[in-house]
Amino acid sequence: MDKRRSAELESLLSEHKAIGVSRQVGFERLHLYSIITHSTAIEGSTLTLEDNTVMFDDGIAPLGKQVHEQMMNLDLKRAYEVAEQIATSRTQITLPLLKALAALVMKNTGNYYRTLAGDYDESKGDLRLQNVSAGRGGKSYLAWEKVPGRLAEFIAWLNEQLGAIDRMTVAEVYELSFEAHYRLVTTHPWSDGNGRMSRLLMNLVQLEGGVEPSYVRSENKPAYIAALRAAQDRGTSQPFVEFMDDETIEILSAEVDQYKKDLQEDVPWAREAADDEAATTQVNPATPQVTPQVDQVTPQVRKLLSHIGRDDVSAAALMQAIGLSDRRNFRERYLRPALESGFVEMTIPHKPQSSNQRYRLRSAASICWAT
Repeated sequence: MDKRRSAELESLLSEHKAIGVSRQVGFERLHLYSIITHSTAIEGSTLTLEDNTVMFDDGIAPLGKQVHEQMMNLDLKRAYEVAEQIATSRTQITLPLLKALAALVMKNTGNYYRTLAGDYDESKGDLRLQNVSAGRGGKSYLAWEKVPGRLAEFIAWLNEQLGAIDRMTVAEVYELSFEAHYRLVTTHPWSDGNGRMSRLLMNLVQLEGGVEPSYVRSENKPAYIAALRAAQDRGTSQPFVEFMDDETIEILSAEVDQYKKDLQEDVPWAREAADDEAATTQVNPATPQVTPQVDQVTPQVRKLLSHIGRDDVSAAALMQAIGLSDRRNFRERYLRPALESGFVEMTIPHKPQSSNQRYRLRSAASICWAT
């Protein structure tokens, strides 16, 4: 790792810890959900962070999403929970342990194969017994017969490195984690799940080294794959490590900047109150107060209001009641207009993205709607 990237990582993580970004209640949980969401998105999952948050916390399956996608995300969450325990206990990395993690990752989406070399089951973490295409220019990954030997070498190397992790700098821990990712995914021990497993192992190393777990943003998937291919073609991990350095720097920087910005801001209702006060001084005092009128709202808002009773209700429950699966459509055409028109209010207005957010009719809207 070059000196510039090394210094920037050291500085960012130091500030990240000093101002308490990761000490926020709920940060570690939601950060893990982000890691899972982006990791599975790279493999084709369309579940959003909001989808996963509701599914993980409330057990509500996202509407309109394939069961295969849901299982992929739930399986990876369980694998991460076990990986965190491994990192905390400093458990030595072994082949059975890697196969057990792979079995968790592929538990409900793995395939069973019958080959000339024998049968193997992805859902049990079995190593592949057939060759796999690398998907570019006719290239293939390591011949399957060589996988056990190369994997044994990898495990020995990784345990030796982990033995010295307490003496490593922040930059060195990150570099080790990126190198481990590169070596495992290049060995490609399984028919499927290698990307998720490599990113999982990367985070396991980071947790053991005491640094903030990083991830690859799904929108950067093309650059991520290009960096891996460049490294594999050149026979050196440098292009991939540099890509991961930059990705981690950008994510840490964004988290630090957002945290500072959030602490400087006030709650939305305070701004609304200030705006209302300013507006009051500019209007005619005789102007009557405007109350929501049902006949002025769209059919979408009218439909949403008809499904809000006396109890507070979640966005997921409202979508299910209305019969919607497109979260953006629900937010833009139903929920946001209802909030902006004054018919509906949030139960936690100062945390719009809270996983515990619920919605209810405002008192004035309740009277208006009832009439």
